[in-house]
Amino acid sequence: MSFTPVQKINAYEIIVDQVEQAISDGTYGAGDRLPSERQLMADFGVSRATVREAMRVLQATGVIESRPGDPRGPVVTAFSPRVLEKSMAKLAQLDSVSRVELLQFRLLLEGHASLLAATERTDDELAEIARRGEDIADLADQPDVRFGERVNRFHQAIRRASHNQMLEICGNVVGGVMAEMIDRRLTSETDRSSRVRTSAHDARALVAAIRDGRAQEAAAISTGNIYRYYADDLSSEETRRLATMMESYGAQM
Repeated sequence: MSFTPVQKINAYEIIVDQVEQAISDGTYGAGDRLPSERQLMADFGVSRATVREAMRVLQATGVIESRPGDPRGPVVTAFSPRVLEKSMAKLAQLDSVSRVELLQFRLLLEGHASLLAATERTDDELAEIARRGEDIADLADQPDVRFGERVNRFHQAIRRASHNQMLEICGNVVGGVMAEMIDRRLTSETDRSSRVRTSAHDARALVAAIRDGRAQEAAAISTGNIYRYYADDLSSEETRRLATMMESYGAQM
């Protein structure tokens, strides 16, 4: 029989967990005040330093707002998309998250964003998508200049046109990480200008599908474009793990 090592838990972490649970179960809601620092010290049986450390963590993660010296106690904040964005950004940058996991998530996000943009976009949003697509083509003769950033801005415009906050927030986080992957992938190309021109051609095809309201086709084009950019560099296992998603969108591999 083997035992699992005991993990040391600091007192402030227990306070953080209990406060978050109290908010989760509705004991405290947005705008409510937690007990004062002195009361929290008494309730938890801990020192002032421990309470302050717990409050610092809760404030850093956007759970509460606290002003130094305010005797009334910290205020529970309303949920902000920024809190989710910060948490996802940390997760996406972990070494434990593999390339294929990032690609799977990106296919999901961009496929659905393109599908929705084809039916939900405004004329102004379509114009912005088209402009960002042409920005990619402008780099055909200088492919080393922020190519990943240009691609990310193109997809940002599409996610915005989807009118879905969750797709936009999650996509913006993953897009920032993927911009670096895009640039790294481009460095391994023998003909970088050709690769950029292919991406520009793919972007124009996606713009046309979104413009014409061809939602399913837009999703297939978007996911197919992303997959093909990495296809030559994928292992057989990565290809296998991406195949099901590609098939679900009707995209060509």
